[in-house]
Amino acid sequence: MASLNLAEKEAIILEHESDPQRILNILLELQFRSEEGYIDEETAKLVADRLHLSEARVYEILTYYAILKTKPQPTYVLKVCNSSPCHFSGGTMVMEVLENTLGVPVDEPTEDGMFMYNKIPCVGACDSSPVIKIKDTVFGNLTEESIIQLLDDLRAGHYENL
Repeated sequence: MASLNLAEKEAIILEHESDPQRILNILLELQFRSEEGYIDEETAKLVADRLHLSEARVYEILTYYAILKTKPQPTYVLKVCNSSPCHFSGGTMVMEVLENTLGVPVDEPTEDGMFMYNKIPCVGACDSSPVIKIKDTVFGNLTEESIIQLLDDLRAGHYENL
């Protein structure tokens, strides 16, 4: 995926009618379509300009919503469900396997910038817990072996469409 050019960014803003009331949707779409998964300074300034908002207002929104990022993100952010059902059916094991296999603690990217993992509330997949969610894809019924295989598959590019 290549970085968005100015015309593509402006098209996203125009799709939302340059409406300041839709700023969250605009920022989310720009971030989702960004190669590195974040809103850079140039894009934040463009949004402020096109929506006739101050840069401070745009950054206020960027820093308020945890889903919005202002720094480059790893290729794969592994989200581990920490709801009670997942916690008691293997969620702790998932966290331990990720920490041991990736060699980094929770919320820290790997040196190669490929992975990071964190805890999130319920993903609605209690019937297949423990789970890891990557973007909109849920990997369930995980074991230590299947987690290691998932990481190997991600490294090998088997899930390019995530």
